[in-house]
Amino acid sequence: MSSSSSSTSDQETPSSSSSPPSQLHTFSTSLTLKLADDNFLIWRQQVLAQFKGLNLLNFLESSFAPLSFLSSGKENPNPLFLLHKQQDNLLVSWLLASMCSLLTKMVGLRPAYQIWDKLNVYFASNTRARVRKLKTQLKTLKRDRSISIYLLDIKRFIDSLTVVGSNVSTEDHLEAILDGLPEEYDSFITSVTSRLDPYTIEDIEALLLAQEERFDKHKSLDHPLIQANTASTQWNPSVPSRSPFRGTNLCGGRGSARHSFNKRQP
Repeated sequence: MSSSSSSTSDQETPSSSSSPPSQLHTFSTSLTLKLADDNFLIWRQQVLAQFKGLNLLNFLESSFAPLSFLSSGKENPNPLFLLHKQQDNLLVSWLLASMCSLLTKMVGLRPAYQIWDKLNVYFASNTRARVRKLKTQLKTLKRDRSISIYLLDIKRFIDSLTVVGSNVSTEDHLEAILDGLPEEYDSFITSVTSRLDPYTIEDIEALLLAQEERFDKHKSLDHPLIQANTASTQWNPSVPSRSPFRGTNLCGGRGSARHSFNKRQP
């Protein structure tokens, strides 16, 4: 008998997850993070946590609803159906209130599961396009400003890819940093890539900042010397120039060596 009872209990468990709620649940607070085009995965995680906590996940994942009436006629409305409908309307209202720019795409969608399906389909294609765009931008990013700003730009792209569900490995992160460096960092890149034990991203960032500081130091030391050399070679119009051939007429004039050589003595 005990085994039969256990079997019956196991069979009823799956259907219990789709059973209507025994009481209405409302969310006392809305999500602080509103749904936008670039944060669906984070927003989705928060929504699922809320629905799971109240055992309302079936409203998002299933179209199940109790029968409208208890009998074949319409004299006896099913109270469970009415409760289910009320609960669904409250969830729809809460979902729509947690969006900021996608409300027009939800027009005509009534049950909560329809809104949820629409969002997942929309962001699946939108996310793929965004991942391709971000990866292209990351690959073509070049260091044309300070190293600190360059590293922050790369980190921003890495974080954006993570938000849309495309995690970037440490190796790809390092490759993105090195690929965008100018030619003057070639020796640095060779040193990094020839190392047997791989560097961490934090190590590379610290080394790059130190390398940039050395470059700036050498440039500041060379600058006064360049200015001094430039000033010494500049022509000053107030000082008369002296020709190495002063006093010598190269065209055969007075004092010319050619004339004195051809003149016969009487």
